[in-house]
Amino acid sequence: MSSIPFPENPSAPSEQQELHTQPLWMRRIILVLFVMFCLQMGMMLLFLPWTPAWSYNTWLAEHWTIRSFITNFYVRGLVSGLGLVDIFIGVWEAVNYREPKRT
Repeated sequence: MSSIPFPENPSAPSEQQELHTQPLWMRRIILVLFVMFCLQMGMMLLFLPWTPAWSYNTWLAEHWTIRSFITNFYVRGLVSGLGLVDIFIGVWEAVNYREPKRT
């Protein structure tokens, strides 16, 4: 049996066409909001595990088993590492933003 390639649906808009239907100002605002969100969440995840608010709060005072897991240095490092990845994603998106050529 040979595989027969199916032609693409000509009525379905491609990803490039969908990109052009969105106004340029909206793409820029979405990019700025996404980058700000990534940077803010990344900074919070980077520093929050090392503050007293992470290990001394009323909810963790009642749940000792969860507190012993959350206050483990490996878990704190993992959460901080996720924060670094989040910051990297935000910077990567900002640096690699390309606008489509105008026709």
